[in-house]
Amino acid sequence: MKRDQFWFHGLATGATAGVLAQVLVMRLNPEVAQPLSGIVIGAVLWASWGALIAGLPVVLIQVLIRRVGLGANPWPAPELTAAIYLVFTALGWVNADLHLYLLSATARRVVLQDAVAWFLGALLAVVIGIVIRRRKSGPIWKIAFAVTMILLPAGRLAVRPTTSAQPLAVVAEPIGSPNRPLLVIGVDGLDVPALLTYSGGGRTPALERLMNEGAWGTAEPYEPFLRQSYWTSVATGTYPSTHGVKAHWGWDLPWLEETLRLMPWTPQGSRLILPWWMARRVTPPPATVPALWQRMRMSGVGTEVLGWPGFWDAESGVAEIARDRAAVDLEEDLRTALELALENFTVAGPRVWNAIDQDEARMDLAVRSLGSGTANLWIHLRALAETRQRLEPLKPRHTGGREVVELIVELLDSQLGRLLAAAPPDALVVLVSPYGLSPPSSYERLRRLVGIGDTWRTSGDRCWDGVLVVMGRDVVGGRQYQDLSLTDVVPTACYLLGLPVAQYMEGSVIIEAVDAGYLATHPLVVD
Repeated sequence: MKRDQFWFHGLATGATAGVLAQVLVMRLNPEVAQPLSGIVIGAVLWASWGALIAGLPVVLIQVLIRRVGLGANPWPAPELTAAIYLVFTALGWVNADLHLYLLSATARRVVLQDAVAWFLGALLAVVIGIVIRRRKSGPIWKIAFAVTMILLPAGRLAVRPTTSAQPLAVVAEPIGSPNRPLLVIGVDGLDVPALLTYSGGGRTPALERLMNEGAWGTAEPYEPFLRQSYWTSVATGTYPSTHGVKAHWGWDLPWLEETLRLMPWTPQGSRLILPWWMARRVTPPPATVPALWQRMRMSGVGTEVLGWPGFWDAESGVAEIARDRAAVDLEEDLRTALELALENFTVAGPRVWNAIDQDEARMDLAVRSLGSGTANLWIHLRALAETRQRLEPLKPRHTGGREVVELIVELLDSQLGRLLAAAPPDALVVLVSPYGLSPPSSYERLRRLVGIGDTWRTSGDRCWDGVLVVMGRDVVGGRQYQDLSLTDVVPTACYLLGLPVAQYMEGSVIIEAVDAGYLATHPLVVD
């Protein structure tokens, strides 16, 4: 093969990968309008980007093979192109499975259809390559092969455009007056292993009370790990495909009018799949489904929401409290113990203190709000997750980290005790942690060996189960359950509060937690 043809076919293989990446990105964002002009512009940019990111390394590898005399394939384009198509076949299947709750059924079906199409494309590349070799066709046929393989995915995107699937738009309307106050406490990073390891023995009376007097068990998060999306599902009773919060960040491309909400999963991260650093990282669009507190506020119920995670519009009423280190008023013994335990952690210590400051600022306002008669209060606490992510004791010798985590659990318990004491006696109390934290996976450890991994001790990336506790009148005390959905929180709260369950809510009432007498006398009302 002539040198110019050799470079051309190597770069063409990378361009094919780039256009396939464009199709996968567009398929995962059915909310975005995809006019023909946008497809063409995107195909050109993604193809050139793929030629640089994937094609250039292929060319350099081929050069190296030729230099060392290993008998390089004189025309490797069919095999390389088939391999690229097979890679995107696998990525299509993986992303369709991984984003089960982030895509509509129609959108997932199109991604799976693409995977089948790319598998057939791989077979087509091999068959055409065999025919061209047997006929000993000239360079024009080989160039035509490369161009065809590049245009095939772009042509499929143009002929079979992504079916539009917008998030459900729900107007915040009154839901009715509850039969008692509601207190919802969100705690990041509280899972059953941490709950059973660090509580008990009289050291954590509030947690023990919640477990003994309330119904409790595991809450199963959906994949992939999306913290903001989890908290949105808890507050709305819907999955991401319905409420629209699907990522930590949104991405604006200059040739598309809407924001990309969802990036494909790839082994090296989704950021590398966007062309030429042209994407601008932005805050994703807010949830399109109102939280329960918004509908209760519309019903005239006194409501306070303190720092609840998620992406909410300006009318959502989520209050963020400014941190003030000097304003934190911990018990003297606990403060001293925390200062001593954290002084050896010069990097993690300030971050833990910042999380404590923020939690305590929210706590002060929450206690005052409950004391003034607020009937619907939602509060989020972050310090436990911040501590466990950086200081979780993974080995017996990590005694310093263990001491800090134990003290943070004691702090959390004291905060829960303050909230329970300030809440009205007949309040329905919900304690929820959407996900648990786990040590680095084998893949993450491998990444760290080559210097591209993260530095956390624990994370929610593997979506370990969280915790859900419901306590109050008409709740069966001490009842345990497992593997509930995050979307079950709001329907269960509505039912116990005597409110209708909205038709758009995708969760179920936790029957195991409700007293049989209440079930018999209170039929479920769906609005």
